[in-house]
Amino acid sequence: MNLVEEFTIPRCSGKAFIVRKGQAFRVIQSEGPQVASMIFFNARNYKEQFMAEFSGGLNYFHPDNIGSHYRATKLYSKVPFENEMLTLTDNKIGDHFLGPHCTRVIMESLGTPNHRTCSDNFSDALSDFGLELEDVYSPSAFNAFANIYIEPSGDGKLKIKPPRSDVGDYLEFTAEMDVLVALSACPDDITPTNDHDCKAVKVEILG
Repeated sequence: MNLVEEFTIPRCSGKAFIVRKGQAFRVIQSEGPQVASMIFFNARNYKEQFMAEFSGGLNYFHPDNIGSHYRATKLYSKVPFENEMLTLTDNKIGDHFLGPHCTRVIMESLGTPNHRTCSDNFSDALSDFGLELEDVYSPSAFNAFANIYIEPSGDGKLKIKPPRSDVGDYLEFTAEMDVLVALSACPDDITPTNDHDCKAVKVEILG
């Protein structure tokens, strides 16, 4: 594929952009380990939206890997649509978290009220397309590079570790429909999510 467009999303900010069906886009660690939280919309019908945990469940039942794992390779839209929106075609690091992004209540619970959040980044980014947060069906996101997992001992504790990625690492997605992507360079410097040092991320669109 040829490079169609590239841009950098500054630390602690967000941007929304269109990826056409058949195009690919890469989220690249341009400065070091940094989580990129993303939500997705059908660019032709904003009511059709990505649902993170639902995608995890449908990946488990996908014919290519039925009964084998929960890790996402296909990203699906919510009920009643249930369409494949994106395919994760390159994920060498293997880390992502299908779950909530940082919000006002989460940051307040960490003792940092008025801290910048992914919700703020999404709100700013989506305003360029006439959308507001109340238009978003699910608060959960595809959190690229997030090294977050449930403690396997069975006690249910959520473990947050610094990303295992480094400069130059990337995730690549191929669009199965025209997709509106909203990406937040996560501003959480309180937990180990971004190794306590928020950074910019780079995006390349290929076609």
